[in-house]
Amino acid sequence: MRLFQFLCCLLAANAANAQSPISYAERGEFALAAFGGLDIGLYGYANPALLSYVEGVEQGVVWSDSSATHSWGLFTAMPRLGFGAINGRRAREYRVGLSSGDRDFSLGVGMGWGSVRHVVLGGIWRPGPHLSVGGTFTSTWAGESREGAIDFALRPWGDERLTLYADYAHTSETDFWSTGAVVELIPGLALTGRLFSDRDLRVGLRLGLGAADFQAQARGRIWQTYAARLGAQRGNLFQPRARYLSVELSGPVRHRRFALFDDSQSLLELIALLERTRRDPAIKGLAINASGLRISPALGWELREKLRQLRADGKRVLVYIDRVDMYGYHWASVADHLVLDPAGAIGLQGYVAGQTYFKNALDQLGIGFDEWRLFRYKSATEAYVRRDMSAGEREQLSALLGDWYALARRDISTARPLAPEHFDRLVEETAFFLPQEALDAGLVDRLGRWHEMDQMVDGFNMIAAHSYVRPADRRWGPRKRIAIVYALGLCAMDSGMGARRLVNEIAAACAAADAVVLRVDSPGGDILPAALVADAVRQCREHKPVIVSQGYLAASGGYMISLPGHAIVAAPNTITGSIGVIAGWAYNKGLKEKLGLSTSHVQVGRHADLPFGMTLPLLGLRLPDRTFTADESARMEYAIRSLYADFVAQVASSRHLAPDSVEVVAQGRVWSGQRAVQLGLADRIGGLETAIALAKEKIGLGPDAPVELVERPRPKLLSPALFRPRLLGLAAQPTPELDYLHFRLQHNGLPLLLVPANHVPSPMGLFGENTYE
Repeated sequence: MRLFQFLCCLLAANAANAQSPISYAERGEFALAAFGGLDIGLYGYANPALLSYVEGVEQGVVWSDSSATHSWGLFTAMPRLGFGAINGRRAREYRVGLSSGDRDFSLGVGMGWGSVRHVVLGGIWRPGPHLSVGGTFTSTWAGESREGAIDFALRPWGDERLTLYADYAHTSETDFWSTGAVVELIPGLALTGRLFSDRDLRVGLRLGLGAADFQAQARGRIWQTYAARLGAQRGNLFQPRARYLSVELSGPVRHRRFALFDDSQSLLELIALLERTRRDPAIKGLAINASGLRISPALGWELREKLRQLRADGKRVLVYIDRVDMYGYHWASVADHLVLDPAGAIGLQGYVAGQTYFKNALDQLGIGFDEWRLFRYKSATEAYVRRDMSAGEREQLSALLGDWYALARRDISTARPLAPEHFDRLVEETAFFLPQEALDAGLVDRLGRWHEMDQMVDGFNMIAAHSYVRPADRRWGPRKRIAIVYALGLCAMDSGMGARRLVNEIAAACAAADAVVLRVDSPGGDILPAALVADAVRQCREHKPVIVSQGYLAASGGYMISLPGHAIVAAPNTITGSIGVIAGWAYNKGLKEKLGLSTSHVQVGRHADLPFGMTLPLLGLRLPDRTFTADESARMEYAIRSLYADFVAQVASSRHLAPDSVEVVAQGRVWSGQRAVQLGLADRIGGLETAIALAKEKIGLGPDAPVELVERPRPKLLSPALFRPRLLGLAAQPTPELDYLHFRLQHNGLPLLLVPANHVPSPMGLFGENTYE
């Protein structure tokens, strides 16, 4: 107690004789324990630093029916911001508070008014789950009255089962202290005991009702103080009624959501929602509306795997679909009850890959195109120099689609009562199924509409996902932190993944987190940004574990930036590999003359005119006047072979493979994630959740241990798609090949090294959008 007095005397030094309108002692009568010892004491009213622990919107009311006081208080709070009012014994007081900090250490400031204007400074330090130390300093504006207070709380077992606490407040006129304990008997039921400095002993009771709770405190044998709260889930004395969770997936699912005007959902948010559902015994199942779902095949597989996990844990999964293709049906088949709209359809046509070839069109326009294709499968520029598909391209795409088909065949045959041979016949002989045909073939379980799903949930009520409140985190102190860094889009300095900014994001994440998960979804691009990002990852792994999670595309430069990670996790239908280098050069071969344009120049240096050429009217794009000379072409070939040898050496070193073994799987060939694991190019099949579990393992945590996930870079404010031109009412959607074309035009025809992986068309229909912003 002498230590309490000494610390608080320092805070209240030179205090005048006046007293604050509402003293710490009077505020303390409203609380069951010291303000830092139980939840977020008076919602940051007493100590504004506690507002950093608020996770959602909280509202509370407290009142006393004592014949001596008849006081009351109203409080509301949201993360880092709170407001409250207290009608005390002699005055009425209002306060607004702000906080800044994290779960380890936070500072707050409050401004009060009423009978006396005053300011409150607060701090809270929780170095771990066992200890909490808080302090406040209150002063009137003119400094006539000052008050210092400090509180300590201890959790011997690091959780809410037992909390011991003590607090002390000092002014020049009075001293106040209290000590006591909070015992949580079962979730939702807690008993408190508190001894005040006047030897007054009070006992309290808290009844938790989930998002609400009720508190009462007795003095002697008389209940005098009551409180009610509405906000985050903080334990429920009663078993919640069993119910189903209704999930709307009618729209795009991406890696990241934009801050404004974005109706999409992020993969991480959905995985977190499904994980909470899996752990909640009150949720018996899910009803999912997948009408209009747009998701890439790899992200779709990750979501499907999570739903499969829920089914394995006893949750029932109902999915509603209307029109789906092979990609969409593969995803939806995970349901144990699949509902098809009576006016819908299912297409099981298989998979196709191809592209448009521009050789004849470029010849007629008068545009020449030369390529340095030194490796059989590196085919990114073949559309500009050929009229049909090359043998290498045909071989690798056939193998890729074969792997995709085998994956869908296996998953669908496992989930549905269909033998693999019967599934093959459905694809080859029927392909397109009307609703009744789909039902007869065993592809779905029922025909119905989304609004009829209430009739299919065994009489349980349904709760919308947006109303499914996340339980409050009542644990003290910081958690281990895992940073998820997104490398999305072309390997480019300022567009695409924005390597210039991304290297700083990786460094900042590495410094602030205990482990890093690098999420890669990139078709490749320029060698410089790929090398910069790879070096940043390499530097990070010297200090922290780095796990790479590959999305739909992690090819060429996208694979290069994956190499420095401690482990590479890929989905079975990820497109990865493409270890190779290629260059292309577009130049004038009559177009300038057809347009009636001419150019003229002077130069110093024999090769200075290589990039020079006409600027296309209106478009502002430059087309070089000439192609490479023989010696320039030889120099380009030398550069490509050197870069390729360095790429192969990086793969051999990072993947612990012999260079000759790498050469067998390189040559610019793309592989499915499944094949990549078999060939040693990746370590494990899985998604983002698997990568996070590996990161936990690297820092000594179990797979179910709670961690703080920090996503970087920060979400962009607006989607660039809002500003793209619309054609016939349809928004132009970015795809790998469109990004590649934009990249080439942006660089005015200069040679493109480590260009994107070979073209695989973006899936249409249910999986019709594949964005990389």
